[in-house]
Amino acid sequence: MSRARYGWSKLCTDLLRSILESLHPKDFHRARTVCSSWYSVSTTCTRPLCPWRILLLKSSTLLYDPEQDKTIETEHPGTDFSNSCVVASCSNWLLIIDSYLDLYLLNVFTCERINLPSMKSLLFGQVITFNVRSSLTSSSTPACLWMNERTGDYVAAWSYKEHYLFLYKKGDATWRNHKGARCRSMAYKDNKLYVYTSDGYIKILDLSGDSVKEIVEGNPCPNHRFQFVSRLGEHVWRTKVAVTNSGEVLIVLSLRGLQEKRLFCIFKMNVESGNWERVDSLGGEVLIFGHGVTVRSPIKEIDGQGIKSDSICFIDYDLWPGADYFYHTRQIKSGIFDLATRTITWPKTSDPSVLKSFWFVPGYA
Repeated sequence: MSRARYGWSKLCTDLLRSILESLHPKDFHRARTVCSSWYSVSTTCTRPLCPWRILLLKSSTLLYDPEQDKTIETEHPGTDFSNSCVVASCSNWLLIIDSYLDLYLLNVFTCERINLPSMKSLLFGQVITFNVRSSLTSSSTPACLWMNERTGDYVAAWSYKEHYLFLYKKGDATWRNHKGARCRSMAYKDNKLYVYTSDGYIKILDLSGDSVKEIVEGNPCPNHRFQFVSRLGEHVWRTKVAVTNSGEVLIVLSLRGLQEKRLFCIFKMNVESGNWERVDSLGGEVLIFGHGVTVRSPIKEIDGQGIKSDSICFIDYDLWPGADYFYHTRQIKSGIFDLATRTITWPKTSDPSVLKSFWFVPGYA
């Protein structure tokens, strides 16, 4: 009598889901890439979402798991993070740029690296090397990333000095240069790139086809310029665009308020009136400032960390400059802004060798 042979990919769905839900986040995100069957089951798992911090040392990373209050160190031989910056994130991947404007994707759990085409020929004649500690941060470099973990498809976009908007989809021979975008900030959702322009408008670019097309019909705010009407003592530092899970377009400002208080505020388009209105909530979501990413509920609330619904996760370069802003050798720290209380929490970093820290949300695209 011959025995039937079953592969691991044919495990009972309920059993596999139970196993996946019991795994540590690092093991869970590795397991879901084993095969299409495991990935499909992983999308039905109920796991709380929570922004993590990635702490960059010179040639290694520390992933801080807020749920278990511990760090996972990973070595990256041959990589020098002191001359690099995380400019966008999606799922378990980071979009990183170095001081020579070379870009690559890095999986924070598996250490897989995908080098993107060189920018040198596209920026011929431009100054392409500079001090990243003073000039290159996730705030000063508009960028976004989308990654499909199951298929491996991805889209990367970034803007250089507002005059250049570069786009790259997996399989392209080189970067596409979309001229005239005047991009100051961007966000990506459902094959659409939302661009906040230097003159205060929102452009939507359709990236689903072989060529980039601007969407006019279907753009709720093409002719509605954003103009900030400040309250007493308010001054704008950063302006970013974001798109919620429901597809609403947000404009998020980093401000200095009264008594030099540093804070954030959010604006949403009122479709009926055509006006941008200030709102006091993210509708129960969490925003990664500068990455254009909002995280849907359920959010895992971590005692003592201040990460909960209606919060904004940021790095300190996103804030109005403090006394040490131009001190280039300082650490780049991560913080959380609570919209309800308008207060900032600074998670502690115990390792003094940490150069920078950034936010990402494991497994969330």
